[in-house]
Amino acid sequence: MWKLKKPEESEKMKAALLSLKDNVSSLESIEVGINSSNSSSAFDIVFIGHFRNRQDLELFEKDIFHKNVGKLVAKIQERRVVVEYEI
Repeated sequence: MWKLKKPEESEKMKAALLSLKDNVSSLESIEVGINSSNSSSAFDIVFIGHFRNRQDLELFEKDIFHKNVGKLVAKIQERRVVVEYEI
């Protein structure tokens, strides 16, 4: 989840995150949501990625396309929090 410097850039970031699905083969599925809450503690955007296994997550983290999207995200984010879990 991210809090953005400018929340109006949420759609730009959503498009960048969604582009991962067609460009990173280790990413099985993806969900990207934009905040609809007025709470001051809310974050602006969330990314949920689904992977077949831990190895695919590791491949995703090393993927060059993913790293390039990460550069864009780094420019517009104010804060980032991460939760990784297995089902």
